[in-house]
Amino acid sequence: MDSGDRQSETDIRLTELGRLANPLFRGSRRVDTQTSVCSLRPVHRDRFDYDTFWTLLDRVRASHRLLRFADVKDALPETPFALLRHDIDYSPAAALEMAVQETARGVRASYFLLPNGPYYNVLDPRHAHVPARLVELGHEVGLHYDVNFLYGFAASRWQDLVRLQATLLESLSGQPVVSIAMHQPGLHGEDPLRHRTDYLNAYDDRFFRDMCYISDSARAWRDDAWNLLVKGPLPPRVQLALHPVNWGRADRSRLAIFTGIHAALADDLQALGAVLIDQIDRHAGVVEHEASLERDRRVEQQKS
Repeated sequence: MDSGDRQSETDIRLTELGRLANPLFRGSRRVDTQTSVCSLRPVHRDRFDYDTFWTLLDRVRASHRLLRFADVKDALPETPFALLRHDIDYSPAAALEMAVQETARGVRASYFLLPNGPYYNVLDPRHAHVPARLVELGHEVGLHYDVNFLYGFAASRWQDLVRLQATLLESLSGQPVVSIAMHQPGLHGEDPLRHRTDYLNAYDDRFFRDMCYISDSARAWRDDAWNLLVKGPLPPRVQLALHPVNWGRADRSRLAIFTGIHAALADDLQALGAVLIDQIDRHAGVVEHEASLERDRRVEQQKS
């Protein structure tokens, strides 16, 4: 999740929007999204349910093609487009629910998976199927990488470590990893791999600074982003970053979402602890060991 606290990495850059909205910019035509039949209203700003999600996406795709990063690996289209990106920071289940809905409506997106986060593990049997399932649904699997992991090693090893994580996702998904995106850039500063060339980087200048960037990070809309979505016109080139954990069949408050994440994690750990104790108690060596101790105690009691 990109918290976007740094001024240089705000979700919408007004100085760029004026240039991007220009009909002469890179040969793109001006699109007036006010003519869309899908209208966002003030009430939608703090409503993060799927009805609002689809109102938002339908508004965008009324004038823009929704694309994955993999779709632009060779060149950026001349016609208006929006790169649809989903960072899976917390909940693979929420991502799969969103992915199924998108596929049913003919939408394909880029899903960025975090291999080494504290909230899920792509090698856990409960989650290992997620990359392949996303590909099966027609979506792209990208790497969401945590710089805190990289900072534990010499900078000369960072690219190899990113490639190692990408290779893991490729093995699980059955699809080459084309794109990467840094986890929480607003908290961790400048992306140290932003200018690498062997992967498309979501925070490369051409995707982040040279086009309009809109995000719902932390279940919140920046004023300029929301006004642009509501009033338009949208610039011809957009990166739209929507986090699956924020959205659900029913609207939930920010506090409910994130306390729920931690409550679920605590429940999982408690359940794992109970399983661990049960497995230890039933371990053949432990059973034999305890039985032997019990026999010894009885012998000692008889002697006394």
